[in-house]
Amino acid sequence: MKVRFKFSKHGVLKYIGHLDLMRYFQKAFRRTDIEVLYSKGFSPHMIMSFAQPLGVGVESDGEYFDVEVDDAEDISTMVSRLNEQMAEGIVILDVVKLPEKFTNAMASVAAADYELNFYKNSPLSEELLKKYESADAVTFIKTTKTGEHIINVKEFVFEIRLMDSATLFVKVDASSAGNLKPLNLVQALLKLDDKNPEDYPFHILRKDTYMRDNSGNLVPLNVIEHE
Repeated sequence: MKVRFKFSKHGVLKYIGHLDLMRYFQKAFRRTDIEVLYSKGFSPHMIMSFAQPLGVGVESDGEYFDVEVDDAEDISTMVSRLNEQMAEGIVILDVVKLPEKFTNAMASVAAADYELNFYKNSPLSEELLKKYESADAVTFIKTTKTGEHIINVKEFVFEIRLMDSATLFVKVDASSAGNLKPLNLVQALLKLDDKNPEDYPFHILRKDTYMRDNSGNLVPLNVIEHE
């Protein structure tokens, strides 16, 4: 049986990288009595799949991972049982059972919500967003192994709005094919005002992570349609 957990990550644990986070959860499961299934072969490992990795220093209210457990497990108690093993900063929020052959968490990701909060003098304004809306292209240069590429962020932003004078809310493409990082969005946005992003440090909070349902709508990864 495959189940999907939702958890939040805050405080000092935001500085834990993705591989360390995976090992953290593996050790936590070993301390519970939840019977997690292992792969076969020479080097067996827990059958676990995380959604999109969270950048170091980024906090989140909506992270997800899938894990396979024994069919006899009672999922109604899993949240409390796993939370007993969590260090301060990580809280298990929900667990849902997945249908057979359901796409795993990593492959399901289509979008993500972020709140970007600027620490000091905020570069945000209604005028800046009007420039964004009216522009045909809002770009940054992405460097890859094949060279430099001009990326138009408007192709990957589903929603953008001011929450207040220092906080920007965005819903962006987070799929493997079109993943837009908040830093690159800010770089492109501030270029409209000829401002240097390095002069405007900001805090990133991922609010939730989304997939497409059977109708093509964006829904959180723990909203599962059962036939």
